[in-house]
Amino acid sequence: MQGAVGQNDLKRRLHAGEAAVGSWLSVAHPTVAEVMGQAGFEWLIVDMEHGIIGIEGVLSLVLAICTTPAAPLVRVPWNEPVIIKRVLETGPAGLLIPQINSARDVEMAIRSARYPPQGIRGIGCQRAAGFGAWFEEYLDRANEQLLVAVQVETASALQNLDEILSVEGLDLIFIGANDLSASMGFFNKPGHPCVQEAIDQVLAAARHVGVPVGLMASDVDDAKHRIQQGFQFVGVGSDVGLLSSLCRDICRRIKGLT
Repeated sequence: MQGAVGQNDLKRRLHAGEAAVGSWLSVAHPTVAEVMGQAGFEWLIVDMEHGIIGIEGVLSLVLAICTTPAAPLVRVPWNEPVIIKRVLETGPAGLLIPQINSARDVEMAIRSARYPPQGIRGIGCQRAAGFGAWFEEYLDRANEQLLVAVQVETASALQNLDEILSVEGLDLIFIGANDLSASMGFFNKPGHPCVQEAIDQVLAAARHVGVPVGLMASDVDDAKHRIQQGFQFVGVGSDVGLLSSLCRDICRRIKGLT
């Protein structure tokens, strides 16, 4: 894990109140990850939930991101200990756990990502531990250095927000606006005033207890606005989204449609 033996700089910065901007990867090719990491994004999330990426793809992308200044993170497909254990062996700096609805869900996520006695993570000797080269040091420091983030993206999570935020060891709340809007009865309307009000409520509650908050911005101007609001972990676009948008814009302009 980048930052496991040394300090996890992204985690340190977030807890110090700084903001970091990143993006998402759903193409399992290391060149894409390296291009985006070298472009200036401060973190990149390998998306196993919606992206078509398996564990071998995660490894190749984490390896590529580690050659850049960006921090490699992985969104696992589900809050499941075996999945989390295998992903952590590839050496990411942190995890994003989707569909968190209660304090119990958060506790399970954190326990799955921590070695005993704080958690239930099994002890292996794969890439994260340098294949044995820094095994002891990794075991000593992994619990404190790994960043654990959870997604708030349902009406149930909003109802249980205070309990979720009270769980010790939680490093970041990430708001999934699309799923949240659907859960609130505003399908495909993340900009609806009620959804935006809920997002503001999450930000206020999390900042009150000192937990950093993240979300996806719609564009560069929105990202700047969100950072000014107090969001510290702001995502802009994704590999396929940015590529598709650029290609479609080029084609429209050449064909004189804009």
